[in-house]
Amino acid sequence: MQDISLKYNFKFFRMKRSIFLLFAIVSVAVMIAISGCNRPETYTVIFNPNGGTGTMESQTFTEGEALALTRNAFTYEGYTFTGWNTVQGGSGASYTDQQTITATADMTLYAQWTSNGTNPTPAPTPGPQSTTGTLNGHDWVDLGLPSGTKWATCNVGASTPTDYGNYYAWGETTTKSLYTEDNYTYSSNPTTLPSSADAATANWGSGWRMPTVTEMQELIDNCTVTWTTQSGVNGQLFTGPNGNSIFLPAAGYRYYSEFYEASYYGLYWSSSLITDETVFAWDLSFDSGDYGVDGCYRYFGRSVRPVCVSQN
Repeated sequence: MQDISLKYNFKFFRMKRSIFLLFAIVSVAVMIAISGCNRPETYTVIFNPNGGTGTMESQTFTEGEALALTRNAFTYEGYTFTGWNTVQGGSGASYTDQQTITATADMTLYAQWTSNGTNPTPAPTPGPQSTTGTLNGHDWVDLGLPSGTKWATCNVGASTPTDYGNYYAWGETTTKSLYTEDNYTYSSNPTTLPSSADAATANWGSGWRMPTVTEMQELIDNCTVTWTTQSGVNGQLFTGPNGNSIFLPAAGYRYYSEFYEASYYGLYWSSSLITDETVFAWDLSFDSGDYGVDGCYRYFGRSVRPVCVSQN
């Protein structure tokens, strides 16, 4: 009997040890999984010369980490660097050179400049104070494009550059719940939309309009285009010859009552008709790997990024 009991107890001990080891393994796996789920976020800070020259690498911050901003490496003839700001014109949050910060989101910091009181030889691009402005309460940016066209910082219907904003069928100036061929209301076929059928003019007022396909091509041809993420939103950053930039979110599109491809595709109406196939209009389209001008059925709901002419 004793031999049987000893054998039984030994088997029981081995069974308990196996259960304990299994529990330990499961516990470690759970802890690893939990650790992975709670991995700290990382944020990217982009440095924009705002009229200056030079290059600076983007800086990566880990959530909760206090880190000094990279020392300014930009220069501007006739101007002194005075710090950074989250808005090109200096109306946002300000930071000093090499200030220690704890980032909570992706952001772009624009160099701020003060004139030295001298009159340097005019540069081919305007100074910081003339490269941004406001028209009818909406901000514009001069990218240094050959035509002098200024691009808005936000989509129509958006309050920040990363907001998707509203969606419009080509030639319509209000949003709707259904985007189909049957309920498309604009029947004219102008080469370029008149102001009465321009969603930018109708919603933002005189001076603003939708860009032509030529202006969209100019944007592509003269800018460095970078797929990036700002404040958790995917999109393309267009950086002009003077170092200024605009961010176009990948806002997707509307068809019937559905919302498609947000965060994967950006699709922005031009004011230009495809004249040899008038059911289509030109648009600017992009994803993470490609960008260019393309055509689409006019009744689809697309984003609108306005432009304006040169402003003082």
